[in-house]
Amino acid sequence: MRKIVISLLLASVAASPAVAGPRDREDRTDGQQTREERQQAREERRERQARPATPAAPATSGPREISRPQQSNDAAVQRRRELDPAEAQAWRERRQQVVQSRQPDSADTLRQSDRPVPNIMRPRTRTPVVSDSPRPGTQPARRLEHRRTPEVRWSTNWRNDHRYDWRRWRDSNRSRFNVGVYYDPFGWGYQPYSIGWRLWPSYYSNRYWINDPWEYRLPYAPPGYRWVRYWDDALLVDTWSGQVVDVIRNFFW
Repeated sequence: MRKIVISLLLASVAASPAVAGPRDREDRTDGQQTREERQQAREERRERQARPATPAAPATSGPREISRPQQSNDAAVQRRRELDPAEAQAWRERRQQVVQSRQPDSADTLRQSDRPVPNIMRPRTRTPVVSDSPRPGTQPARRLEHRRTPEVRWSTNWRNDHRYDWRRWRDSNRSRFNVGVYYDPFGWGYQPYSIGWRLWPSYYSNRYWINDPWEYRLPYAPPGYRWVRYWDDALLVDTWSGQVVDVIRNFFW
């Protein structure tokens, strides 16, 4: 009995390698093939990396891919074509209004009141400011004393009289209008005065009088008035109140 058991065990041990052998060989073969494939893939990858890169050739034919915004615009155009004429016209008007609101006209923007006016377009006018003491841009207060000489209603129609064509006279007597440097009694610099302003007395003192107006083809001043030089301007001033009643810009050189 013991011999039979031993012989059976020996037979099973001898048969086991025979059964497992072919399966082990297949596993070894599959592993070797896998390693070879990995090695080949690594070699191909190295060859591709070592190969210089070539720029992709631009597509010369074939369907062109359309971006999404263009597709949406095409769809809007298609829908617009499908509308009847009245709705299409209304759609175009609304689109035109949107475009105009996004891109306002430069001229309309310039006419807006909230935009500053350029310096070259600003009028050369100032608001009279009454002051008790001389300061730049001010005028003295109105006198309260009784006027001794009658006030004259001065008219600027003398410019239509050919006798007082001072421009033509200046063209033929240019040196007469070149009166030299002007001395500003306050050193404020030129500030254009208009009719109705009142000057400080220093501006119409006798050193600034035009003693002979006809020498410059100006009409004679009425009593109580004087033609005076203010920088290159000629002013007719009421010497009692200091009020300017006539102005000629750029009269002197």
